[in-house]
Amino acid sequence: MPEERIFAGLVRERAGAENKRMPNGKRAVGRANEAPKECLFECKVYYEDTDCMGVVYHANYLKYLERARSEYVQERLESVENYHDRGIFFMVHKIEIAFHSPARLGDLLVVRTWIEHTTKFRVVVKQIVIKKGEPRDYLVTATVTLVNVTPEGELREIPAEFHEL
Repeated sequence: MPEERIFAGLVRERAGAENKRMPNGKRAVGRANEAPKECLFECKVYYEDTDCMGVVYHANYLKYLERARSEYVQERLESVENYHDRGIFFMVHKIEIAFHSPARLGDLLVVRTWIEHTTKFRVVVKQIVIKKGEPRDYLVTATVTLVNVTPEGELREIPAEFHEL
């Protein structure tokens, strides 16, 4: 499947990168000529996540993806709550999602998340949902474009630390 090759080609560990300190003291790794660093989020499929056939209802994947993005920010930078306290709010501008295979009741899932690129006003995040232990079998692939807004909903620039991820 061509899309799998595209996603697989984007996910590589950074090798030999120079570490940099972010304003909050955490380390971020430079991006020059390197593939982005991914974060992994694990979750289990519960009865409430499924439809009458015992497979995950399509809209619930959006919840898994959102949780994984929140954990990515927490792990790599700081908590989403800290950004909110500073008046920085991220909104989904666009989602492109493909459903390749269903997850079922009781499955353990892993959501792989990384930032593909940033612009002055956007963060483009790539995400893949797989069953734990089956890294080559994609259940869902998604590209999520986020924007930063003020508490009043006005568009504002992405914080500088996101450009370093």
